Amino acid sequence: MEATMDEATEHQAEQEQVHPLDEPVTQPIQRQTEEPDPVAPRPRRGLGGNRHASSVLLSFLGVIGAYGAVDYGFYRTLGPDLTAYQGGAVSDQVMIACAIAAGCLFVAAAAARISGLGPLLAGLVLGAGPCAWIVLDHASYVDRANDLPEIWDHTSFGLVGAAVVLYPAVTGLLLGAALAGRWRRPA
Repeated sequence: MEATMDEATEHQAEQEQVHPLDEPVTQPIQRQTEEPDPVAPRPRRGLGGNRHASSVLLSFLGVIGAYGAVDYGFYRTLGPDLTAYQGGAVSDQVMIACAIAAGCLFVAAAAARISGLGPLLAGLVLGAGPCAWIVLDHASYVDRANDLPEIWDHTSFGLVGAAVVLYPAVTGLLLGAALAGRWRRPA
């Protein structure tokens, strides 16, 4: 038994004579932290449920404003007999109306930053709907557009002449803005 005691004391002595570089590294201080929730709550966007309604309202008003500005500018470019002849010049009023129309369409498309629902509905209702109506029954569209009362000096939101180009452009702009808007969820 004495031999085993000597071996045990030798082993202890060897462990005590450890070189300083061979010492085990001290453990880092363990700080008490709260464990994160497995699923972090999604940050709110600020407007709550009303963001969809405000986006729809902003998009519809923007598109209607743009249609009014385009209609105003379109009839200002026509000659005195409302023919396609414009005399080679475009007035400043027409350029201002076009700038206002572009700004209104930008506002309608920018509403997708609030919610993608606004430009989606405006693109379908005020762009794709009238565009399909023109393609399917052009005579009916022209009759209904001519029934709209004039607001002021041949401005009626009828858009008979510019509708063939304007409605598909508005549809593409707003549907593209809606798809690129706030539909994506964070990972």
